Amino acid sequence: MKQNSHHMDSKIKSYVYKLLSKKDYFEEELIEKLKRKGFKEEEIVKIIDDLKKQGLINDEKLKERYKELSINKGKSFAKLKNKLYQKGITDIDISEEEELQAALNLLKRSFKKEKTYENVVKFLKNRGFRYSVIKKATEIILKEEE
Repeated sequence: MKQNSHHMDSKIKSYVYKLLSKKDYFEEELIEKLKRKGFKEEEIVKIIDDLKKQGLINDEKLKERYKELSINKGKSFAKLKNKLYQKGITDIDISEEEELQAALNLLKRSFKKEKTYENVVKFLKNRGFRYSVIKKATEIILKEEE
């Protein structure tokens, strides 16, 4: 019996390492994947615990990376929150300044229309930015145009 248990360990380990070699996962995301693959609860708990100890899964670090990427790509807080929610992460904060930076990044990269107040507001609103952020970003962008 001991032999079989060891075999199971190596099976879940090699599967997990294969997954992690392709991309980083949030803990919840990995647990779901392992459950769907048919691994037992106690095996999953054990491997997740090992991975955390080794620093191979770290939700906080991964959240920060998603946040930075999202700001650089010009994604709104709503979009980021939605993406993380799908991965099992419900507690995420982004400051108004960070979201403003995202809005400005997006405008500089993707806004091609005539820069009128209405056009800029509509562009950002349709991409899920908060009103306070839209207002500030619009003022900044229009000032740069003067």
